[in-house]
Amino acid sequence: MLSADSDARRTRAFAALAALTLLVHALLLGGVDLSPPRPGEPTGAVVQLRTIAAPVPAEPEPPTPPPVAVATPAPPRPARPPARPVAAPVVAPVSRGDDPSARPAPPSEPELNPPPLEIAAAPPLPAASQVAAAEPPAAATPASAPASAVAAAGEGAPPPLYATQLPPPATLRYELRRGRLTGSGDLHWKLEAGRYALRLEGSVVGLNVLTQVSEGVLDAHGLGPVRFTDQRARRAAVAANFEREAGRIRFSGPSTEVPWQPGVQDRLSWMIQLAAVAAADPALLAEGQRITLQVVGARGDASNWSFRSLGKESLTSFGTAVDTVHLLREPRSPYDTRVEVWLDPARHHLPIRATLGTADEDRLELRLRELLPGG
Repeated sequence: MLSADSDARRTRAFAALAALTLLVHALLLGGVDLSPPRPGEPTGAVVQLRTIAAPVPAEPEPPTPPPVAVATPAPPRPARPPARPVAAPVVAPVSRGDDPSARPAPPSEPELNPPPLEIAAAPPLPAASQVAAAEPPAAATPASAPASAVAAAGEGAPPPLYATQLPPPATLRYELRRGRLTGSGDLHWKLEAGRYALRLEGSVVGLNVLTQVSEGVLDAHGLGPVRFTDQRARRAAVAANFEREAGRIRFSGPSTEVPWQPGVQDRLSWMIQLAAVAAADPALLAEGQRITLQVVGARGDASNWSFRSLGKESLTSFGTAVDTVHLLREPRSPYDTRVEVWLDPARHHLPIRATLGTADEDRLELRLRELLPGG
């Protein structure tokens, strides 16, 4: 009996424990309704079991593709203005006429202590026989001369060659004028053993304002300059070297070269050469006739000076009437040199008056006061 009762109690205990376990699970899962019963509903504990569906895993959304970069066309660049032409350097070409840089500057008011004249010694002059043998043909042109210099020198064609009759040695004393300045200018003309020397010295109130020297030889065409130097007040001396055998003319300042040609003159020798040509052939002085000389300065300038005869003209010089022949070299550009010269046939056709310059205020004037024999 006791054994049967023990088993029954054990069974009821297990059943109560199982019911309690189910009740706890139901409370935990929310499946038992503990609210008071509604009217009409049967009383008693009703265990309601709810089925909770397991959440279905959501399918992963496809990755959003990265935005496609659309190339936006760049705004058109504004058109660049055309590039300005770049001036080419300048190499210093030989002018065909007198340009502003080549023409001599007007003498300033003389300074009390002008710089001393420093001129390199001239090379020994060749004898006249050597000059005739070494003289190249008129068309000779040095291969080393720059093309621009060759084209500019002589303006294309060489000047004509003339017979000459040189005046005897003399000293010509001029009155010198330039602008408001008035002074004196002495031109010394010497001949010796087939060579010549010319020297023009200008002074104002006893101060030297101009010194030009031309030295050379005598050849079949008259004067053949070998070296020409030019020194103005407050300016350094410059020189032109006539290298006859090499067929070129070189300068102490500019690096350009000019081809040497027979009959070429410098800025001082042209005065005597013009007189020699006129004396040898007076018919060239008839009105309308021309005498053309190639003239080279010491600053790299070279051009043809064509003197047109304006005919005979009576000129009063320091109270004395003189019968002269008036020649004019007309300028071809605003900065070209205008030259007027009056030759005196009674004095070996030497210039009794001469004016040179580009404007009235810049014009150098020489008026002969006295002619003395001997240089």
